[in-house]
Amino acid sequence: MPKTKTSEKAADEDQAAGRWTSPPRDYFFVVGRDKGLWTLQNLDWLIRPVSGARVRQYACSDYPAVQGVIERNLEPRWHEAVPVVFETNTVPVIASNVVFRGGNAQVNGKFLPNGAAGDRSYSRYLKQNPGTQAYRRTNRFFNHARRDTSVDLPLWPLASASIPVGIECRNRTNFYHFMTETLPQLVHYAAAPPEQITIHCRNDDPSRFSARFIEALFPELAGSIEFTAKASEYERVNLPLNFRHMIYASGDARIRSLVADTPTDPEWETVSPHTQRRKFILKNTYDVSLRLLRERALTMISQADLDKMPKRIWVSRDPEAHTVNQRQMIGEEKLVARLREQGFEQVYFENMSPLEQIAAVYAAEVIGSAHGAFFANMMFANPDAHVIEVGSVLTQFHRWGDFLGNAHASGCRYSIVFADTATDDPSDVPSINDGLVGVRLGDRAIDTICRLAAEGQFT
Repeated sequence: MPKTKTSEKAADEDQAAGRWTSPPRDYFFVVGRDKGLWTLQNLDWLIRPVSGARVRQYACSDYPAVQGVIERNLEPRWHEAVPVVFETNTVPVIASNVVFRGGNAQVNGKFLPNGAAGDRSYSRYLKQNPGTQAYRRTNRFFNHARRDTSVDLPLWPLASASIPVGIECRNRTNFYHFMTETLPQLVHYAAAPPEQITIHCRNDDPSRFSARFIEALFPELAGSIEFTAKASEYERVNLPLNFRHMIYASGDARIRSLVADTPTDPEWETVSPHTQRRKFILKNTYDVSLRLLRERALTMISQADLDKMPKRIWVSRDPEAHTVNQRQMIGEEKLVARLREQGFEQVYFENMSPLEQIAAVYAAEVIGSAHGAFFANMMFANPDAHVIEVGSVLTQFHRWGDFLGNAHASGCRYSIVFADTATDDPSDVPSINDGLVGVRLGDRAIDTICRLAAEGQFT
């Protein structure tokens, strides 16, 4: 069992030690250069080009000033031919002297750039080290690592079956974070169930949705899994390592040659640790774990399960479920009334079992919903399905791209309609400091959604 201590105490110790404000070389673990990681298998591949989702964006505000803002910030990339997307590999590795705290893992005292947790440790570092000097210093650090580092990890020489597994988890109560970042990692341990898997998170899950999905999709692992919100220390731990961050932090030939070989997609020529370029990488990659979870889940539903599901669905939040972040959607009733005329059924996923939810997504030809954690389910969509997300200018500025990896994993068609905000003055662009507010559907947005739904394809 790992040694544990409270997350609050651990955070205080970090702050007192000045860990957050230490130089990049002391804060970030460089895979392939710093000591403390071993692979359990030969690394056949790190990233590989794949066919991604077919994506479109639509500006649909009823207010000219907001409409202009949305139109100026649409990304032309998604209105061209299908761009180059990479699937990034994840493999179990053995790590030494590891501490899990606050949803992140540290190896030998340095934060491991690993999946979504790596993004958060990077963001926290920049937040604690404001100013252009620290920003440039961090960029230089990773640029140097990319020039002189390869992912050349030694093989673990000893037996590993008794080494506990540790998995990072940001949030057990958020469907998106758990389904996209944490649950998929279990696919790497299902073939040979370990004695102990500890999922390290920052909170509990009174709803038990996370436990239900584990029990449904990984029954052979459910009895070995425990959750903890306490900081935990391991002398040795088995953890799943994803190689997305290596695209900007390693010069490994298996990455460099593939990224360079994208003549039809020059965007990849400017890969770097710069914040905007890391966001670009995030939007144009997905973890192989998502695809493997998708494949596993689809084997667990029958044709009979699919046959009883509607083909055109609008997914709403159950007003009686009292779910987290239940944001208002003004105009939904009017939209749903028009969609019913097109054969849509309004469904509430809170009232469905995990396998029923997956079956409903895979069976549907057209799926629509307001921006929210539901879109983690795009990893289960049929490749021929058209998924329509409805957000606002705030979604465009602060959340656009969050679900692209889930869409890429299925290869579905994915449209995002940017409508108005559910604020007292929707003609103004609100500040994200007030929180991500709900959506207001005006005539332009409703007409566009219904047109997309009726055509079942892009225009």
